[in-house]
Amino acid sequence: MANNSGAHQLMCIRIIGAGNRRYASIGDIVVAVIKEAVPNMSLERSEVIRAVIVRTRKELKHSNGMIIQYDDNAAVVIDQEGNPKGTRIFGAITRELRQINLTKIVSLAPEVL
Repeated sequence: MANNSGAHQLMCIRIIGAGNRRYASIGDIVVAVIKEAVPNMSLERSEVIRAVIVRTRKELKHSNGMIIQYDDNAAVVIDQEGNPKGTRIFGAITRELRQINLTKIVSLAPEVL
C-alpha cells in the first residue's frame, strides 16, 4: 500500500472499465479485497474497496522515451468520488496520474516522476 488508510495488502478482483483485461497498469481503478489490515483502523480485513494503482514492477515508458520501473506494486485506497481515504501518500508516483484527474493523490505525494 502507498497510503496510511489502514490496509496492508490487497487482492485485485476486477479492473473497472477494462472489460475482461487480466492485468492492471498504472492509473487503473480496481475493485479489491483487503487481505491484511492494521488493527483498530477504519478499514478491516475482507472489506471490498476501490483503489487506484500508483506503482507497478512492470516498466512504464514515458512519451519522452524514459522508462520507469519500481521495486514494488502499490495502490492507494479511494472512495467513490476518487478522493484518497488516507491523509498521506508514501513513495514516488508517476505523472500520468495527473492526466486522469487524480490530482489530489498527486498533490499528497512526496515525489512525482
